[in-house]
Amino acid sequence: MNEPELYGIVGEFAAPEHAVAAARQFRDTGFSRLDAYSPYPVEALAEAVQPRRSLLIPAIVFLGAVAGAALGYFIQYYAAAVSYPLNIGGRPLDSWPAFMVSGFEITVLCALAAGFVAFLAASRLPALYHPVFALDSFGRASQDRFFLCIEARDQRFHNERVRNILARHGATHIAEVVA
Repeated sequence: MNEPELYGIVGEFAAPEHAVAAARQFRDTGFSRLDAYSPYPVEALAEAVQPRRSLLIPAIVFLGAVAGAALGYFIQYYAAAVSYPLNIGGRPLDSWPAFMVSGFEITVLCALAAGFVAFLAASRLPALYHPVFALDSFGRASQDRFFLCIEARDQRFHNERVRNILARHGATHIAEVVA
């Protein structure tokens, strides 16, 4: 039978200041796989645990916009010039100024859809299960406690080092989470 694999170590804090200080120390020492859970938004905590900025989502939105512009123009061109051409009064079949308004709308729609899907993928949503949910005291994350989880997949992860940093910053409870 497979033995459970260590997912990470979670520290429980009573005050947000302690969780922020611990998260900043983890970030400053090079940890990249950490996450925070709190009952209300704490801006300093979110800034401390956020990953480094990536250009992946803006690039996906741009590609979605380009694909939407091409698709919007092609659909109208195909309908007006290929599938059902009507020559009325000598007007051109490929009247690109007439195609711009709805082409722009399709561009915005495709960019928005691509951005939404990229956001969900980058946020790892929807998360129907997470190993941290199995902690007995994790229910208090929506009431009055602040949790900081350091994943074992992090290259700098060392069990005792992580425990020492959490304890130094006033974690009231430190627990291992198995996947």
